[in-house]
Amino acid sequence: MTGKRGRPSAAERLERHERIVELVVSLLASEGYDAVTFDRIAADAHVAKRTLYSEYGDRLGLMRAAVRRQHAYADEAWRSVGGVREASVAVVSHLLADDAIAVHRALIGAAGADATLAAELYDEGPGRAQRFLGEYLPVDAVVPADLLFSALLGEPHRRRLLGLDAAPSAATVSAHVDRTLAVLGL
Repeated sequence: MTGKRGRPSAAERLERHERIVELVVSLLASEGYDAVTFDRIAADAHVAKRTLYSEYGDRLGLMRAAVRRQHAYADEAWRSVGGVREASVAVVSHLLADDAIAVHRALIGAAGADATLAAELYDEGPGRAQRFLGEYLPVDAVVPADLLFSALLGEPHRRRLLGLDAAPSAATVSAHVDRTLAVLGL
């Protein structure tokens, strides 16, 4: 036997998780929702299906992990964000990126046929983004997090989903966030 035996270390589990999620995102982007099956992921990621079931539960768990990856700014590493501007830049930068747009395109059609998938993906996607932004809104802000999220993503996100615009540069994101925050009095 040539492989390592025993339980994987925390670092190995993290590397495996990142490899699996990257594969899910890649398949969603290149082949769509129907391409993501436990058989395919297990074979391509070189893991046992039992491992996938244990860690993700079901296909919805894989989708949830892919969406969560698009919202990495909300993880602990991003908790050092200084205020509403930095939080807004993080959200817009991540969600207008090519892989986030590809995942959104792939999942939106599938979610229309599955109410559970739609609810879960909303909670992990826009819901998570709104909760994140809400943490950085000033206490006296008149604008709720859902309105800020809509203003930040609205038209740029629609144009990206339709393939009308390329991913924005950091300068473009920064200018868009500044303009949006100014209009909303933030």
